[in-house]
Parts: sequence; C-alpha cells; structure tokens
Amino acid sequence: MNKQIQFAIAALVLSLGLAIYGIIVFANAEKGRDLQSLQTQMSLVADSRAEAIEHWLQGQYAVLERSAQYPPLHRALAQTSESPDETARETLRDLLAVTAERMGFLSRQSTGYQPSRFEVGLEGSLAALDPQGRLLAATSGMPPIEGALADFLQRTPLTERGLLDLHRGAHERLTLGFLVPVVADTSGQEGSGGVIARLLALRPIDAGVFAILKQPGLAARTSETYVIRRSGNLIEYLSPLLDGSEPLTKRLAINTRDLIDVEALEQPGLFHQGRHYAFTESFAVSRRIPGTDWVLVHRIGAAEALAASDARRMTLISGLALLVVLIGAALVLVWFYATSRRVEEVAECYRLSSERFERLSGFLDILTDSQPNPILVVDASNHITYANRRLAELSGIARDELIGRSLTGVLGQDAGGFYGAINQRVLENGAPQVEIRHLSDEPGGERVWRSHHCPFTAATDAQEPAVLVTIEDLTDLMRERARRERNTQQLIDTLVGLVDERDPDSAHQSRYVVQVARAMAEDLGFDPPQVETTEQAARLVNIGKIRIPRSLLVKGGSLTDQELKRVREALDAGPELLRDIEFDGPVLETLAQINEWVDGSGRPRGLKGDEILPAAQVVALANAFVALISPRSFRDARSFDEAEAILMREIGRRFDKRFVLSLLNHLDNWGGREEWADMNRRS
Repeated sequence: MNKQIQFAIAALVLSLGLAIYGIIVFANAEKGRDLQSLQTQMSLVADSRAEAIEHWLQGQYAVLERSAQYPPLHRALAQTSESPDETARETLRDLLAVTAERMGFLSRQSTGYQPSRFEVGLEGSLAALDPQGRLLAATSGMPPIEGALADFLQRTPLTERGLLDLHRGAHERLTLGFLVPVVADTSGQEGSGGVIARLLALRPIDAGVFAILKQPGLAARTSETYVIRRSGNLIEYLSPLLDGSEPLTKRLAINTRDLIDVEALEQPGLFHQGRHYAFTESFAVSRRIPGTDWVLVHRIGAAEALAASDARRMTLISGLALLVVLIGAALVLVWFYATSRRVEEVAECYRLSSERFERLSGFLDILTDSQPNPILVVDASNHITYANRRLAELSGIARDELIGRSLTGVLGQDAGGFYGAINQRVLENGAPQVEIRHLSDEPGGERVWRSHHCPFTAATDAQEPAVLVTIEDLTDLMRERARRERNTQQLIDTLVGLVDERDPDSAHQSRYVVQVARAMAEDLGFDPPQVETTEQAARLVNIGKIRIPRSLLVKGGSLTDQELKRVREALDAGPELLRDIEFDGPVLETLAQINEWVDGSGRPRGLKGDEILPAAQVVALANAFVALISPRSFRDARSFDEAEAILMREIGRRFDKRFVLSLLNHLDNWGGREEWADMNRRS
C-alpha cells in the first residue's frame, strides 16, 4: 500500500473520530439545554405554589385583622372589660364564632377544595385575650392558654401579629395558630390607639390547604411539591408526601449525605440535584415562604425528568453517527471511483444528485411561495439572504432584488429596527422567540403583526448563523374580534334599555344589579372570566320582561294567580331570547338558574346547593337586594337594615349563607351603604 493511500485512510479515520467527538459534545450541550428548560419549568411551578401559600396565610391574617377593626367587636371587648358578666361574654363569643366561620370559608375559597359529604367539617377555634394574655372569651374547642401556647403569646410582641407553627393540636389534628392585636379606635382623636386585646385563632389544617401545593396540569408520576422546616438537627416534612407519609410523621437528619432537602434549607431559591427523602435521584427547586420558617420544595425524579430528553439525545446521536458513517462510506466510494476507471459513472452520479438537489430546492420554493405570510432568512448583520414571493408582493420589490437588502430598507425604519433587535437577541441566546407588534397604519389606524424568529445555521461554506423569520398579519382577525364584541355589547345595551323603558319602576335596576353583583363577585374571589360572566348576566337579569304586557308591569296592586303565572313564565323564557348570541362565558346558563333556590324549591329545574352556578346565585341575590331597597309605585323602598333582615331569613332556603354574608360584609365593612345610597331614593 503506497503512502498516498495510507495518508488518505488516516485522514478519513481522523475525520470520523472528530465527527463522533463533535456528536458527543453536541449531545452534552443538548442535555444542558434540557436541564435549563427543566429548571425554568420547575421554577415557575415553585414560584406559583409559594405565592399561593403566602396568599393563603395573608388571607387568614386579613380575616382576623378585619375582625379586629370591626366596631361591634370593640364595643363587646369594652363591655366585657367593664362588666364581665355572662351576657357580655356571650356577645363576644358570638362575634368570635362568626370570624372563625369566615376563616374556614376563606380556606376553601382560596384553595378551590370542596370537602365530600362524608368529610367532617373542620372548625377553627378563636379566642379574645386581654393584653396580659388572660382569656376573655373563646369559641368551642379552644385549649387552655398554657404550655407552648402561653410561650407563643409571651414571645410575640404585643403590637405585632404572630404565627404559631404547624403542630398537632386537639385530637391530634394538624393546627396553625394566628395572632393579631386589637388596637383601640382613636378616630377623631390625636395620637394612635393602644392594644386593648389580641385575637388568637387556632385553625385545623384540612386537605384543602394541602391542595394548594398541587399544580394543575402536572402529569409527571414522580412530580410533587412539599413543605419542610428545620427542627434542631432534623428536617421535618410538613405536608403529605408521595410515598404516603402523613404531615409531621417523617424526619431526617440534617447531615444526611446528598439530600436535596438539606441544601434547600441552607440555600433556598436554587436548583438542586441529588437524592430526595426516599433516596432516589431527583431534581428540585426550593423557595422560602415569607413570614415562616418553611421552605417549599418542588421536585421530580431524575429518570422521569430526562427520559424524553435521553431518548431524543440517543436518537440524535445514533442518527448523526449513522450519517457520519454514511458520509465516510460515500467519501470512500468517491475516492475509489475517482481513482478507478469508472470516473465517468461517478460524475454521472454527481450530476443526478445535483438535479435532485435542484428539484428539492424548487420544491421548497414552491412550498414557501404557497404560504400566505412573508417568510425570510436574515444573516447576523440583518441582511436578507432568502425571501418568499409573499414578502416581494407586500414590499413591492422584486424577489431577486430583496436578496442582500437590509431589514430597514424593506420593512421601514420602525419595523425593520424592531425585528433586527429581536434577531440579534435570538442569535445571542440561541432560543426561538415570538413577538406581537402594533404598527401605525397610513390612514391613522393600527396593524398587528405576529413574528416568529428561529435561529439556525445557514447552508453556506462559512456556516454563518442566520434567523428564519415568518410574519403573520393579525389585523383583520383582531378587528373582527373587536367588532363582534362591540356588536354584542350594543345589542345588550339595547335590550336592557327596552326593559327599563317598559317598566318605569325598574328604571336603572339593571345598572344597580350590575354594581352589586360585581362587588360580590370580586369579594368572593371570582376569576376575571367569572366576573365578566356575572356582570353580563346581571345586565340581562330582567330580559324576560320584554314578553310581559306593560299593563302588568305598571299595575299598582297585587297580581292575580294567573297574572303571576304569566309573569314567571315570561321571566323563565327570557334566556331563550338570547340563544343565538355568542357569549364568552356561561351567561345563558347563569340567566336560566337565577330563579333556582338552594333548598331545591326554585324553578325551572329545581336545582339545589352547589348544583346552582355561583354566578347565578350572585346575580339572583343582587337582583333581590336591589328590588328590596328600590322604591316602587305601590310601596316605599326598604331600608338597608330591613333588606338585611329579610335576606338573613332567606339563608338556607333561597340563598346560600356565604353569598349573603359576602353582601352584608360589603354593606357594613366596605362602604356599601354609602356607595349604594342612590338606589334607596326615588328617581
């Protein structure tokens, strides 16, 4: 074998070795990017759950602090201090019982958890203490103020709120304690008031609280979120674990080797790799819970987290390795044929390959030219290296002339500069990016463009980095959506105007019902789509009156049974008038249920309890409240106190207790009486 052949073989082997090494380096880089993506996803979950827990804790404090500011509580405390008889203590206990019930409701409202009908409801214990720590009054279930409870009161400053950490309370139930000061009301006086008492709440922790830790949409088998704290030289697990361990039953030594929870306690906020409490390799992200000694840990098994990534990487390595081998084999064949008598056959093969490449290139041109959106490729200096036919049509520049032009020269200074900056960021971080841009139109309007920027390496000898850009014009879609929303709103306004015009006694009632219903929806923690649904249904609550003869609407006396039946049938059929209108939420379903009662005696379907949509219950209650406090031709308006008394009597029969309490809370504690005073006057 001559030296030339030996040199060629050595060069080929070296090239194959370098290619394989490059494949391995590329695969490791891919793994690093996958880990970075995993870290980002887990950080989002950890931040979301940590924020939810902090929100729940602040919600508990908020209920207590609102109660601490409640004037009747101040009067009851003063009465108990002045004459500590049983009547004063009973009044104080009743106020504490209402606050305890609110804390239990707040838990379920915040977490979305609803207990089953077989689950015993958890009631929080609440006590009022004087500044010296002596018990003034308490709800049932409050343990004696001694031991750890007395130590907690002693070490908490009198003017500050405090948290009694998770522990086993009465009947071995998991319990949290909340402490807030009651400051004397000094309205109209100089100086700040002193602490006249403190409110202590012991709240049993139910499954609804731990449900906060569960992130909706996560399907990973080994994914879990739990809370830990340090207790001496031990790590305590405060929440249920995936291995079945109950809260406060698992403890591990703080010096356990390679345990991710040790690092989480020492350096919360980082991405951790190691073993979890069951000593399985895992990845985790930790976050400290403000105001507590807790650290939240969101973890997933390493094998499951990287399963798809490893499979993809092995497929990639196998495919690239096979490609390298095939290229090497092709090189050997080329070299063999180049040094043999069949050079012409090899040349023919190359010619055929070139033709296939040209056909493929033509096919790609046809494919991109058939797209309705501009597609272009720009290099690192933001000059166009490829453009499809649609970009040439929009720019008014011939396709061949687009090649080599700058983005600003084709799209203008504003859009070209904006997209050029995005392309530079994409080339720097190597990650695709999607942007929505609002541009000024020539007639003074606005255009909306959505662009996709994807980095890749151009097929040139220099292997230059480039960015593939596609631009979608969303202007017509956005305008059509806005037009449809305006038309729907105008139709609703027209229908509401017709109703108010037909019934003089109900003029402005729809607007008033909207105000009350929206205030209740926001107080109850409805999400934005639920608030929007509630508001639209409130505007249309009396739509059925269109089918009621005006003589019945303005009749001064009582209606006969036949007339009352006709009115009810018209109101129940109201939603049918709107069946061809598309709403974003369940507006029609809400309107169809506003005459349902929680005890099942309503109409038209006899729904009861939680079978009735929350939005329907809010709208029905708001409509009834506005009707009570509004004057009519045959009676004067009811006072707010009379309306409250009537609605309280309807609890459990017509209305759910939590909705009535929400309305009364807004009236008495959040300025509802002043805000809605105009509803109580005759227009």
